[in-house]
Amino acid sequence: MQKILLAIALIVSSATGLLAQLDVTFVNVGQGDAIFIEFPNGKRALIDGGNSGVLIDNFLRSKGVTRLDFVALTHPHSDHYRGLKKVFSNYQVDNYYDTRAENIDAKGDNNLRELAAAEPGCKTHYPKPGDILNWDPKVTVKVFNACWEPVQMRDNDETNNCSLVMRLYYNGNGVLFTGDANSEMEADMLRHFKSGLQSNILKVGHHGSRTSTSDAFLARVRPDYAFISVGQNNKYGHPHQDTLSRLINAGAEIYLTTAGTQSFTIPAPDKNLPGPVKPIIRTEIGEMAEMGPLTRLVPVSVTWDPAELMNSDSPALDQLRGEAATVSD
Repeated sequence: MQKILLAIALIVSSATGLLAQLDVTFVNVGQGDAIFIEFPNGKRALIDGGNSGVLIDNFLRSKGVTRLDFVALTHPHSDHYRGLKKVFSNYQVDNYYDTRAENIDAKGDNNLRELAAAEPGCKTHYPKPGDILNWDPKVTVKVFNACWEPVQMRDNDETNNCSLVMRLYYNGNGVLFTGDANSEMEADMLRHFKSGLQSNILKVGHHGSRTSTSDAFLARVRPDYAFISVGQNNKYGHPHQDTLSRLINAGAEIYLTTAGTQSFTIPAPDKNLPGPVKPIIRTEIGEMAEMGPLTRLVPVSVTWDPAELMNSDSPALDQLRGEAATVSD
């Protein structure tokens, strides 16, 4: 009987440990973003849905998902919102997180917001910089950027700069999701948040465009691992060589979704293990990475100057510099 009780205790302990881990998956949706998160408390979140409802729907079905506790749209560009329309059609969504940025050259973002408003039991939230989101009591989810006041825009850079930027912190690991925020917004976040941006895991901004991921930003974030969600042979040339150079010279291991869906696990805390744990990196679902990260040292040929993007009339910058910007670490 004692052996049976011990075996049951080991099984329960093992199951509890698996449940207590944090799993993050960068879904291969081509040229776009879709990030699926499974929290230690069992809740699930989806940040963006890519450009195709079929791809994200196939992924969620493969994971046995029927409902999502949290869905977030970083900003209203089609490679981030289009797939979410199918998510609202096929799954129960309990909470929707959005900015108030409206892309006046697109109708799809408003259509998505109408679907969210019509979703039974779904609450819509507009977080501000400095807000802590109550997604899991064991995981700190902090917002560093968002356009929380209504603004209409058609300029791509301005829409990108309204990106919802969030950081997860769990078991000694920081995970920073930057949407498509450009270097000028990175610079403003550095000014307003003196600490708290440091993250050993970085979702690289704007699919690896040279307009994001500045040297100054990397110096503050100090990523060990960098994930780039990008489409094979895309028309934009992402990821740009400049960005890869900066990441590699900053010491980051780079993983791209062109090699397949990328994921990592942060294990549950273990009092028998000293110090923070390292994330377990995987490529494709449940498969250990065979090719490994891109680690070849690339000489820096161009240093992107964030001043080239500065715009004193930027609604995103104006909002971050406004009332909520008084909230800092």
